[in-house]
Amino acid sequence: MPARLVAVPLLLVLGCAHSPAPPPGPRTLAGRAQIQRAEATVDLTLRYEVREGRTLEISAELHGGGSGSVGAVAVELRPDGFELTGPASWTAEVAAGETASNTWPLRPGQEGIARVEVRHGLAGGELDGSTTAAFRVSADAIRLCATADCAAEAP
Repeated sequence: MPARLVAVPLLLVLGCAHSPAPPPGPRTLAGRAQIQRAEATVDLTLRYEVREGRTLEISAELHGGGSGSVGAVAVELRPDGFELTGPASWTAEVAAGETASNTWPLRPGQEGIARVEVRHGLAGGELDGSTTAAFRVSADAIRLCATADCAAEAP
């Protein structure tokens, strides 16, 4: 009987060490942000996806809620260790029930740790909302860093 009790935890540990890779497709980069003005709201969802050819795509989706519109919303990428091909900022306005999205392709400049800061807010004002994500870049992969995995390493 004692041999069985030891074998079960050992199998659980070994099973976790060989978990399958997550399925391909966009993944949530951070929690949702919301901008509100009067009865109107805009939810901002950020996602990332690693594409073949060592390209990281960051996408922003705006979804209008409530009634009316909060006005134009600006979203800006500030990469560090990635090269951005195209404009760093995007502005869109969505009314209740509408959506709009934008995608930024990024290429790693070198192996190591690279970061992306995404700032957002009402267009024409200060972009006071911010999300930062770190990625570990190697010759064969780009992976989102866990909370403490890359914290002390500079890009």
